Amino acid sequence: MSDSVAVAHISELKTDSGNVVIIGGREIALFVVDGCVFAIDNECPHREGPLGEGDLEGDIVTCPFHAWEINVRTGEVVDFPEMCARTYPSRIADGQVFVELS
Repeated sequence: MSDSVAVAHISELKTDSGNVVIIGGREIALFVVDGCVFAIDNECPHREGPLGEGDLEGDIVTCPFHAWEINVRTGEVVDFPEMCARTYPSRIADGQVFVELS
């Protein structure tokens, strides 16, 4: 069973970098791209760097630890697509951002 949790208002989120929230004890990084919000684990699959602190360009966040690039839409590592950060379904309703945990 999945739970959808309200985590922020869209107006509270930065659009040039990540936004970290804690949901059910998990750190989730939120990224705003083209008016949509994407939610991924706040850990790089390489060395667990904090993706929410990385630089965002388009839909690619660069891990601040070792510069690995991750697509925030899919969670895939750009140079190693078989490696992924976990993604979570998210949506915006009436300005509220919801993230679905499963």
